[in-house]
Amino acid sequence: MSNQEVLDTDLLRARLANMEYGGSDKVLLSVDEIRRVYIEETGLEPPQNITVYHSVDYKEDNENDSGFDGTIIHFFDKDKNINQTYTITRGSENKEAGDEGKPLDWLYNSFGIFSGKNEEQLLDASKFDNKVRRMIENKVNSELEGASKDKLEKLSLKRFGIGHSLGGNLIQMLNIINGNYNKVYAINDAPPSAYQLFYVDDNFNRHVQIHFNVPNDNLDQVYDIPPRDLIAFAESYYKEQGKNIHHLTNEEDMLFAASELRGFLDLGSRTMLDSDPDFESIRERIANLSDEDLYEMQKFLVKYAPAYKAGGYDGLIKAMTGIDLVLLQDLKSEWEGFSITDNPVDTLDSAWETMKKFDEMAVSLRDFIEQLPVLAENIPVILSIFTDLTSEEISVIEGELAGMESDVIEIRSMITNLMSMSTMEDLLTLNPFTFFENIKDIKEQFEAIDSKINGLMDRFDKIFAAIDRAKLDFGAAVEGHSLQQVSNALAKKGRRYEGGNLILYKTGADGKKIEVNLSSSVRIYQRGMDSYEAREESLKRYQAAYDAVFLDDFETRKRHLLSQIQDMETNPRAFKSVFNLEDSEISSIQVHEHIPPLPPAFADRMEEAVHHFQYQFDKGRRLVTSIKTSIEKMFDEEKDIAAIFELR
Repeated sequence: MSNQEVLDTDLLRARLANMEYGGSDKVLLSVDEIRRVYIEETGLEPPQNITVYHSVDYKEDNENDSGFDGTIIHFFDKDKNINQTYTITRGSENKEAGDEGKPLDWLYNSFGIFSGKNEEQLLDASKFDNKVRRMIENKVNSELEGASKDKLEKLSLKRFGIGHSLGGNLIQMLNIINGNYNKVYAINDAPPSAYQLFYVDDNFNRHVQIHFNVPNDNLDQVYDIPPRDLIAFAESYYKEQGKNIHHLTNEEDMLFAASELRGFLDLGSRTMLDSDPDFESIRERIANLSDEDLYEMQKFLVKYAPAYKAGGYDGLIKAMTGIDLVLLQDLKSEWEGFSITDNPVDTLDSAWETMKKFDEMAVSLRDFIEQLPVLAENIPVILSIFTDLTSEEISVIEGELAGMESDVIEIRSMITNLMSMSTMEDLLTLNPFTFFENIKDIKEQFEAIDSKINGLMDRFDKIFAAIDRAKLDFGAAVEGHSLQQVSNALAKKGRRYEGGNLILYKTGADGKKIEVNLSSSVRIYQRGMDSYEAREESLKRYQAAYDAVFLDDFETRKRHLLSQIQDMETNPRAFKSVFNLEDSEISSIQVHEHIPPLPPAFADRMEEAVHHFQYQFDKGRRLVTSIKTSIEKMFDEEKDIAAIFELR
């Protein structure tokens, strides 16, 4: 293997990108997993020197968590002239750890790409990529110190990028702005948009301003440029930088459909897949949206991008609706904590804290009323993409939105009445009977407000229910976006992938489908063989210890005794004192020794034990090997199975 691409197939790249997501416990892509996938797909030994760098290990370099995640794989072998990195930028996820399910990545798709108003993930991706590149270059330079010029040229670092979904957008942006990679592979990607590039690439920004007369003091006029003109200009501007980008796209992919939206660029080459022939793409539906509607929706996103950048998810919701999610959570806690007790002071204190939260909520609800017309104006555009609403269902939604306004006005009025009651000082001067009557009134008003708020939430539920009944079947579009679906579309006949595992399947003689999880079977086989090898080594150590303690020790003692006997016979005078013969001379000593051997049981029992355990080990190996041989026979058309079982 030379410095040609190590990950040289779409399937290899798609499977490793898929494993970057990990499972529910966020297991990070490891060297062992990289080796396993490489062996499963090639049947060959992967490069021995593989190093993995995870962005999570460099989070402390960033003040705020933008939601970016990624991994860089470095393959290095100076003897085979391999020196390559693969930067894998992870795609959109429903939630980030520690953010209680807040969809950080999908919000970034809206604000960072479609509107171009947020570049935080791109900046974090660039920092991570550049830092690891410098680390690898320093490491390799140290390894190649003193190497010839020819060797250094052969081992010059080749860099490749792989990205899925939002990750596909990030990896393309890094490449077309900075020229980071020899080649980029974007899988079911969110394409770069001209608006995104306008706000992050200063050179492009200047060219757009000059060409389209966009004033420097009002850059948002870029959204007024006819989208087709802006796209044509941007694709021409970035044509050279985008030549090394290759897209792998499922026809069913929802982001491929969304690329019809205004401003998205199409750079480089593309390979199309059809993973579900029975599903018709939603691309045509999105293409039918008017540019006027898309323009309004884009302005809507642009308006709230600063709120998202400054306050994240909570700040966005507050800016869009006026509702403070943190306040609502505090209010819920205060309400649950309020109770009438025998202690007037404690009761009043609890009531007062809750009343203050309601007062804050009144301000929040006032903002909600002001935002309702904006929401009502943009909701139909959004719904037109995702639903087939009837006029009756649209009427229901409009009625609920109008009802929300009246509900909110009533809730604010109720809160105002609540806050007009006596102050804490006034209440404390009342007699106990009057005090508890007033506290009872406060509690009843709390309950009335709580009931009204629940009614407001019910209106949201009715709107969502109407949308849910009318929405298109987007399951196929969502599934078509997944990397597992891409891998299955690329798979050889008789193979599919599930949860990162390779599944072999065929139809048996009885017409029934036979499936085998090859990845799991290989793990069982290798762990089983490793286990018996470890046991055999333990048995050898035990046998050696037994021989040393009993058999070898007996022979050592026997040799020592015979040596002493020989010494007595050859030097009898030296033992005169032993026999208490002070006045006599000893001319010779003859020793008639009899040293019986160890009983045969000593050796026989050990041999029996070794034979027993060795038999069990061999039996276990045969059982584990039968897994391998039976799969090889069942799927004899799979020529690489033997290598997959044996290579590590």
